Amino acid sequence: MNLALLVGLLTSIVSGVFAFLVLQRYFTRGGTHLLLWGLGLVLYFIGGATEVILAFGWSDLAFRLWYWSGALMVAAVLGQGTLHLLVRRPYVATVLSIVVGVIGVASLVWMFSVPLDATKFQPSNDIAAFLTDSYKAILPNSIIRRILPPVLNGYGTLLLAGGAVYSARLFFRKQILPNRVLGNMLIALGGLLPAAAGSLVKLAETTPEISEAASILKYLGIFLGVVVLFIGFQMATTSPQPKVAAGSKQMAAGR
Repeated sequence: MNLALLVGLLTSIVSGVFAFLVLQRYFTRGGTHLLLWGLGLVLYFIGGATEVILAFGWSDLAFRLWYWSGALMVAAVLGQGTLHLLVRRPYVATVLSIVVGVIGVASLVWMFSVPLDATKFQPSNDIAAFLTDSYKAILPNSIIRRILPPVLNGYGTLLLAGGAVYSARLFFRKQILPNRVLGNMLIALGGLLPAAAGSLVKLAETTPEISEAASILKYLGIFLGVVVLFIGFQMATTSPQPKVAAGSKQMAAGR
């Protein structure tokens, strides 16, 4: 098993477990931000799982879901979770979530309606490098393919990373909830890791000699991103235990 495939497998396992835990917390405590973060992690899982499936051969369904979940939707959905956490006017986040939802459904319909050229699927021994370099040969060129991915990914990354930095700065200035300061900084880092790795892949398109390293770093960035994101989510959404006064402790001990 090559490194890229191993990273894809680990990404699908880790993100699947994290998605379950976050959604479990949502069903226990509520909170639209938890629901959207959980759905974003489900998209993370789909991206990793379909990549593993494609490593064993062509699958029309897996390729379509791989592109839709990873290239289009995951960053935007995670970003909406952060927006619901931070914006004090609920209707703003709700309206934008509806817009993202409509785009998600419409893009899924588009993804399942476009013809794919399966004859261009020739991954050799490295599915990650192939998907990084050659997916455009399979997916037909269109204005949607050129515009939608950078718009959705830029929007989602800005909300996820920018919102987390803003929140961390706010808590830091008030000198309260240090767990949320660190948690939000980790969320920002987790949101930026896949984006930075994706930028490296774009650079590889004009610098072919770094293509192999770029594909490996891309999937490492995706894997580390989901791990750091989840740790940040846990820290940012966990309420600190209330401090018990010394006198109260002594009274409790004397009982």
